[in-house]
Amino acid sequence: MSSSRALAGLALIGMTAAAMTACSASSNDDSRPGTVTPAESSGGSDGWDGNIAIGVGNRKGIDLVTLPAPNQVDVRCHGEGDNLTVDVTTPNGWHATLTHGSQTVTVENESLNYPAHDFAESPGAIEAVNRTRPKGSTKTFPLGVTWDRPSVGEVEIQVDDDTPPHWMVNSPYDDLDIYMHLNCNR
Repeated sequence: MSSSRALAGLALIGMTAAAMTACSASSNDDSRPGTVTPAESSGGSDGWDGNIAIGVGNRKGIDLVTLPAPNQVDVRCHGEGDNLTVDVTTPNGWHATLTHGSQTVTVENESLNYPAHDFAESPGAIEAVNRTRPKGSTKTFPLGVTWDRPSVGEVEIQVDDDTPPHWMVNSPYDDLDIYMHLNCNR
């Protein structure tokens, strides 16, 4: 066998091994796409009802609240059951992460220089809304973050929380609003 054939054979073996390594690495990635729909309640008086909403302020805008269409939202689900985490990326630089069972949503927007911050609906607000619901209300989801309803792998987010002081918000209303329903059972 000539040395050039031997080198070509070794090169082919090396390329095949590299390709097999790349394939096996991607099979260890357990992420899968999820879907998004509007939350049951989308802020009511804020005017986001019927929309998917994420952002700050009480107006729609590039540096305020983004109201994306479902096909503009990238939902990535990692793990299953109690080990489920969900990453959400929307237009205008918004990124949110949720961990199964937690009432906290971690939100950041690098394009607006908003570093990652944990947000949660206050227990007092959740209790006040629950007290004011009329008897026989057909609302399925309370305020806050609701996991595994109506089925395992789904999460309803209805959060309106104060932004941290280091987020320089371009609105007199500086709460973060995030309203959406995520489904990891595709």
